[in-house]
Amino acid sequence: MPQAVVKPSPTMTLECLLSENHCRVTCPVLQLTLLVTMTYDDMLFGSRIAYTNFSVAAAMSISVNTENWMKLLRAIWVLVALMIVTPLAQADGTTKMEFTGVNGANNGVYYVSPYTGIMNYGTSNAQTVVLFCDDINNEVSMNQVWNANVTGLASGNFSKTRYGNGSVNPNLGGMNPQTLYEEAAWLVTQFASHSGDYVSLQYALWDLMTPGAEPTNFANADGTTVAQWLALAAANYGQINPASFIIITNTGTLTYKGQVQEFIVQTPEPATAVLLLIGVVSMFLLIRRSQQQSA
Repeated sequence: MPQAVVKPSPTMTLECLLSENHCRVTCPVLQLTLLVTMTYDDMLFGSRIAYTNFSVAAAMSISVNTENWMKLLRAIWVLVALMIVTPLAQADGTTKMEFTGVNGANNGVYYVSPYTGIMNYGTSNAQTVVLFCDDINNEVSMNQVWNANVTGLASGNFSKTRYGNGSVNPNLGGMNPQTLYEEAAWLVTQFASHSGDYVSLQYALWDLMTPGAEPTNFANADGTTVAQWLALAAANYGQINPASFIIITNTGTLTYKGQVQEFIVQTPEPATAVLLLIGVVSMFLLIRRSQQQSA
């Protein structure tokens, strides 16, 4: 998609850059620029899951004309829609899950992450989420529904997870569960920018939790081996924000095998969503006042 820039009145700009992946909405009346980064994973059944990141920058103060007012309104509604469809980080607790889809990538035996599912299945708060499997020792089937514990990666309590609980995971040993899951979370963040490496990234997730589960010399087309992904995770896990990840593990007495697979979900931080909502509402109200005063 070619770069599209709303022109020339120097009042508001809406830019779509890099094949729909980045948008910039500048609202001079608020002296605010919202920078929106959207990464999409295309799923097998046509659904598109968007990860969104937002940041703020300063802009010059000028007025907004009617044409740009309408364009800005559309931009605001896009931002609001993204907030609605993107799941918010959830506190530790329980949820009912449904497994709904695979992306098509496979190793000839298994479909690999990312998958799709529904949290809070069967309720008015049901949310579509992207699932990343860290669990080679268990299985899940299409449209399977199960009850799950939700563990926030920032909580520091991994007693209800399969691989952070030493009484369940025989491979944990002296490994810090916080570090283990943060390395897994870093691997999760790599799927969006390495769509050709789904199998090697999935092997790395499985090998991280279950050493030796898959060959570490395996590599996809770009040549990065599973062993290299694991080394990168160990070196870079400190870059992730634990508050942006939750772990989904079946309820009941945990066993190492014979239950439902465990998944990791990446979510926006609650503070990010709240700040965005405040910014969007403030933008709407102030520009509305500007329009009424100039009428």
